[in-house]
Amino acid sequence: MKRLFALLLCAGLIAGCDSASSDNAEENNPRIRKGLEQAQLKHWNAAIRHFEDALSDNAKLARPDLELALIYQQQKKDYVRAIYHYERYLEKRPSSDKAPLIVDWIRQAEISFASEIGQNAGDISKEVIQLTRENNLLRKQLARTAVAGIHSRPLPVEPQPEPIITQPEPTPVSAEPIPRIQTPAPLPETYQVLPGDTLSKIARTVYGDSSKWEEIYGANLDKMKSENDLRAGQIITIPKL
Repeated sequence: MKRLFALLLCAGLIAGCDSASSDNAEENNPRIRKGLEQAQLKHWNAAIRHFEDALSDNAKLARPDLELALIYQQQKKDYVRAIYHYERYLEKRPSSDKAPLIVDWIRQAEISFASEIGQNAGDISKEVIQLTRENNLLRKQLARTAVAGIHSRPLPVEPQPEPIITQPEPTPVSAEPIPRIQTPAPLPETYQVLPGDTLSKIARTVYGDSSKWEEIYGANLDKMKSENDLRAGQIITIPKL
């Protein structure tokens, strides 16, 4: 009996060590390393951008979810997103030695979210959290789909009449250059900033490429003092690429 207990204890320790070693090994990922460096400097938006890029490259990574959850809960006060990334981490690292602590953090985030919407902590159910999270994800997916549809939609082809073959007449040579007709550029679109949005997130939503955030920033210099000067509900200009 003692031998069986010892084996079970060793197995639990090994599982915890494997989880910790997996998290530490992921620090070698360049994007995760940059995210950790930015978090050390308290550049939260830049850190979020690097961690999300790491997940875009490899959705199986777990360390970015944990770091994003901590930033969203402690710095951004975006408790729904924090809960989402905590749960994603636990899905990827179910045997993590941090699991009991993360479950407690999820509960704290639920209580904070409950106080935000004016309900008691006991009245907050998983369904409310899930619906709120799914609504945010669906809104991003719809925006992505709309942008992709605009770029992929084929132009209508009008039927062409049968060509009439005639002998072309020589074109007289003019000494003055023919003026070019300038076609006006299409009007830019706008976007309403959501809580927790960054320029890289918005660029990924509207363009499908987070590296295009500088184009959005350049088009909103009259509204933004810096790349992090975003407020929920703010209307910004989205330039055409």
